[in-house]
Amino acid sequence: MIILNYFYFRLSKWFTYLQTTMNKIYLTLLLIALASGVFSQTNRPMNRDHYANEWAKVAEFEKKSLPRSASATVNAILQQAVKDKNSPQIIKALIHQGKYDLTLDAQNDTLIFRNLNEMLGKSGSVVEKSVLHSMLAELYLQYYQKDRWNIDQRTDLGDFVPADMKEWTRNIFFNKAVEHLDASVAAEEELVEAKVESYAAVVELGKASRRFYPTMYDFLARRAIELSGQVNQDEDLNRVLARKNISQESLFAPADEFVKLSFTPQQAEYGLLVLENYRKLLSSLLQRNMDSSVLLVELEKSDYLRGLYYSTYISLARPALEKLLAKWEGDEMSVEIIDKLSQFYLHEVDLTNAEDTIQRREKTGEVYELLKKTIADFPKYERISILQNRLSQLTQPAFTVTGAGTFPKEGNKELKVNFKNIRSLTAKLYRVNSPIEMLEEKLKVRGRIAGKRVLIKEIPISLPDTPEYWHGETTFTVNPGGFGSYMLTFSSSPETNDTRGSEYYFSVSDMAVFARGSSDNQYDFFVVDRTTGVPVPNAKVGIYKLPGNWNNSQLTLDQSITTNELGLAVYNKKI
Repeated sequence: MIILNYFYFRLSKWFTYLQTTMNKIYLTLLLIALASGVFSQTNRPMNRDHYANEWAKVAEFEKKSLPRSASATVNAILQQAVKDKNSPQIIKALIHQGKYDLTLDAQNDTLIFRNLNEMLGKSGSVVEKSVLHSMLAELYLQYYQKDRWNIDQRTDLGDFVPADMKEWTRNIFFNKAVEHLDASVAAEEELVEAKVESYAAVVELGKASRRFYPTMYDFLARRAIELSGQVNQDEDLNRVLARKNISQESLFAPADEFVKLSFTPQQAEYGLLVLENYRKLLSSLLQRNMDSSVLLVELEKSDYLRGLYYSTYISLARPALEKLLAKWEGDEMSVEIIDKLSQFYLHEVDLTNAEDTIQRREKTGEVYELLKKTIADFPKYERISILQNRLSQLTQPAFTVTGAGTFPKEGNKELKVNFKNIRSLTAKLYRVNSPIEMLEEKLKVRGRIAGKRVLIKEIPISLPDTPEYWHGETTFTVNPGGFGSYMLTFSSSPETNDTRGSEYYFSVSDMAVFARGSSDNQYDFFVVDRTTGVPVPNAKVGIYKLPGNWNNSQLTLDQSITTNELGLAVYNKKI
């Protein structure tokens, strides 16, 4: 799925800036001036480097959480854009300023709506009007989300719309958003003629998007799909579809059949909006013979339907994808289909009986070979990284070591290793000076074990040959040679990203301890021989506490208690 390129004016939630009164007056006057003049002019060539440098400063200020500095820079950009009569830069700068009021200033958070609606009425450009419509739709949804708890408490007012926006109900915000979304893609003919590069200041361009979605209609239609998904449907979607004689199965139909469905959303039928916007976009792409773009939107729609009707998706999407793959076989666009199909195949592996390792391994191997072959066939496809990433996930090096936490002195001390895509593995065995230091290291309380351990030996671990996509297992033994506390560290090739499994701690002792709480502040400890189970008298049990801040604290002895002839020691917690 092609990642949707967003407007630069997408609303940020991190801003903590509050505009001064003078800035508000200036912005209002500037908007009025713009509405009456700028949009009726032809854009002058802009100083691309100047604007790019200034917006880079804004981004840096935002990254450093310096909204006042960011706002001052945006004001300077706005003034320059007015002088240059540069509409895209004006739109971008205005939205950056307007979102401060929208997000934080409770008294003036509706100002941006009045100003943008006035600009909308004055603009003479169909494309700029469409951009403003899309922008207003998002702002209405953002305003609703910001205060949705209060708004949702209000009773719907039907068709009545109060003059004061602060009295609006949820249905009014949704209807306004839908109205502007519809208007944003209404002028299809003009928007198809407008290339998205013309609005590079407002639209963040990607190479793939320029190729597959080259027009402003494509861009705004995809935004309409995304934003309409934020408009919540109260009524069950199945009921709405049933009224229109549309089955779930028909939603998964090929594009040329899907576009014939009559969704025609009525007021409050919000659940149909995304489907209708997909229908509009697919219809336009089909008319322009943009087969690759149609394929991408079909795959994106399939992902959307998965969230709505998962069981239907599981039964219908795979044969539909395999049919598409047959159609696109040998074409680089098959990469996109195989990406989706590989998810299905791996899902089937997960559903296979865990004990049927032969079948699970064979199915995983088939996915592995499919990914490898496709990557080799189309190495220069601009989005081949989606399969490379999926292959990387499938073959991600990993290992875990499991075993007992305490071993008796006599006998083998065997540990089990589970691994995937590990060619070599070596362990280092250390003796730790005391069990307290080992416990602190294990709990990551202080992290100062390096000077409190002694290397005993390195242990090479023999690993059986296993395909890089499949799990293997083996065992190895450690024989430290005496009672005490020990730790193992591991190094592997290839290295893993997970450092949690790179250490293993154990003790060698012939005693075992069992504990129970006998009352609110009393605990019983039983010490027995680990092998025979016979109680051990006169064994000392140390009770430690960890006071203060966890990271800067140290385990300190609270009490030392001794077992009686039954191997029992009682600890009374100090209140």
